[in-house]
Amino acid sequence: MAHRGPNSYINGRKTVKRTRTAVKETAPKEEPRPDSLRERVYQYLKDAMSAGKLRYGEFLDQDGICETLEVSKTPLRDALIRLEAEGFVTILPRKGVYINPITPSFIKSAYQIIGSIEADCLNEVFDKLTAYHVRLFEASNEKQWELLKKNDYVNYYDENIRFHNIFLSLSENTLLEQTLIPLRRRLYDFPRRQYSYEWEAMNLNTHQRFIDSVKLGNRQAAVSIFRIEHWSYEVHKKYLKLYYDFDQKRLVSA
Repeated sequence: MAHRGPNSYINGRKTVKRTRTAVKETAPKEEPRPDSLRERVYQYLKDAMSAGKLRYGEFLDQDGICETLEVSKTPLRDALIRLEAEGFVTILPRKGVYINPITPSFIKSAYQIIGSIEADCLNEVFDKLTAYHVRLFEASNEKQWELLKKNDYVNYYDENIRFHNIFLSLSENTLLEQTLIPLRRRLYDFPRRQYSYEWEAMNLNTHQRFIDSVKLGNRQAAVSIFRIEHWSYEVHKKYLKLYYDFDQKRLVSA
């Protein structure tokens, strides 16, 4: 039996049924929520930068983006504010939106910050690491080797981040996420010129020495690997020149 609300007894069943049908037929089409539009535009811009369709050192064609996505300037503006906060773009009054370059200076600074944070966090949580965490480290490093041999660099980098998060997740530092994630995105979300098996193999061997240090309970050695070696710009400089596109000729004055 159909449910009858209070109006059913006043207007009669048939009238209510017709009224409901009319409401259903004339109900306006649901509009996309502002936050979903903002997220859609944000992801579009991130994907375009990662694929090299939007190159750093250039100004965005905001009208073209709005036309392509069929959105107004509002969600685009919100997405650009978020990208600026993450360091991907700079909003310049009366000039436009400039895509920030990835420069050797930026990478050196980012490596220094990430290395210091990860080393300090590792030192903080070292006594929390157990045989269970060692197994997680070993499984992750083995998976990274498998992905590297398959040239599956997308999943390789995702697994590499998971490896580091095994110990970072044990830290009580409440600012880790908002500090490390934007830096990682800036380092990894831009198009690269070429991948280096030799470089990644070196990093995975470093991971293994770190795991061995954890097994031995050697806090100093484990921390030093991240602080002095794994995130050293000088150690990785020759590979970074291949990995990133440092085409200074394309950079315009902001």
